Amino acid sequence: MTADAAAPDNALASTDTASSARYSDYAGIAGAADTAGAAGANATSPATLAEAVAGALEQAGQLIRTDALRGEADAVRRQAGAWTAADPALRLKGVSDRFTGDDGAYEVEALLELPLWLPGQRRARLGLASSLGLRAEALARLLRWEVTGTVRDAVWAAKLAEVQLQQANAAYEAARGLESVVAKRYNAGELARLDLLTAQQETLARQAEQTAAQADWEQAKAAYVQITGRLQLPEPPNWPSVPPVTAGQEVGTDSNAYFDQSQGVGAYSHGSPLAGSQRLGSDGMASNGIGGLPKDHPLLAEADAALARARAEREQVVSDRRGNPILSLGGRRTRDARVFPDDDALQLELSIPFGLASQSAPEIAASERQVTERLAELHRMRREAERELVAAVLGRRGAAEALAVAERRASLAADALSVAQRAFELGETDLAERLLAERRAREAHLDLALRRAEQGQALARVNQALGMIPQ
Repeated sequence: MTADAAAPDNALASTDTASSARYSDYAGIAGAADTAGAAGANATSPATLAEAVAGALEQAGQLIRTDALRGEADAVRRQAGAWTAADPALRLKGVSDRFTGDDGAYEVEALLELPLWLPGQRRARLGLASSLGLRAEALARLLRWEVTGTVRDAVWAAKLAEVQLQQANAAYEAARGLESVVAKRYNAGELARLDLLTAQQETLARQAEQTAAQADWEQAKAAYVQITGRLQLPEPPNWPSVPPVTAGQEVGTDSNAYFDQSQGVGAYSHGSPLAGSQRLGSDGMASNGIGGLPKDHPLLAEADAALARARAEREQVVSDRRGNPILSLGGRRTRDARVFPDDDALQLELSIPFGLASQSAPEIAASERQVTERLAELHRMRREAERELVAAVLGRRGAAEALAVAERRASLAADALSVAQRAFELGETDLAERLLAERRAREAHLDLALRRAEQGQALARVNQALGMIPQ
């Protein structure tokens, strides 16, 4: 008799008739995807999603980019507040006949050259400084949004791994319980040794799955910790925790494009998920008619800020198309010969460039090209954000449909297991049939647990696609 066969009675946590009760734990665990408490959880209280994102931002060290933009904006603003359009210069001139006739004639001249502002140049630079400041703010929001997406992915990877670990633990415990029942019946002479060996192999297989699930969960949790610097997963894992858009009326021009509240954000009953030109939400989002995207979506806001900067730079180039006039102030002292007295005079000069169009045309054309490229980039980003939203909306709808199927499958598997266990008790079927029913029930309840967890993951992806940043 093996050690497994001789396990004490208290290890026989349930008899054969209680097997379906053990498997009901799968269904209970399936709803625990959003709870903490898996092995290895730290005693520290869970952080919010916003705190996790803040930790990830600190870990990433990308906010120095926004500081650099703000520094550039301050520098341009200081330049616009200067008295002169460029650096002043001191011009000195001296003429003497010492090496020619040596009659004592000379001429000394000193001038201070002051570049003058042209009309509109200060305004153009102040506009550029303002656009740089706005882009710094938009970049900060974009970086936070991008980091939020990384954190959301890490959180839900850990959540799904946690569900799989919980299911693997339940499966292992159920396999141990069944092995104990088989061992007891083998000792009573009711089952063959082959049945006991089969049950023991099944227990070892479940133990291997448990070990693999534990490793996967630890890796997912370690990835989250590495990203955020936090030891606990955020609670709640989603922000907002409910769909941010709720509208139930026809929108746009497509009569078939209705918002389906039962399917969540952006789910439409017929045609394209983004059919129609406008999606209206309770918070006023999507009123800009770009397929359900909020006006302040971080991806679009940063691209729009980049476009504003390009336009401001174009205005500066246009204002600088003519060279700055130079006002020269100074004095001059001359003497025709030693016998004559010195003559002193004040000097005022003004140099005005012509500003030929042919000279400024290349810079103006280059600035126009930058504006065009930024505008094209904005359109590309808009289309990309819309595609991401469509994919997230359809993914959430698909997750809901998959959950309904998984619930039905789990119910049927539980019924089949109940019938199989009763037949096994009565000796109508062998252990192989019973194990097959157990495997199907285990797979069905694991699938159900994952589908339930994926509801939260799908909502997180919709929130990310809508540009929602946790506060």
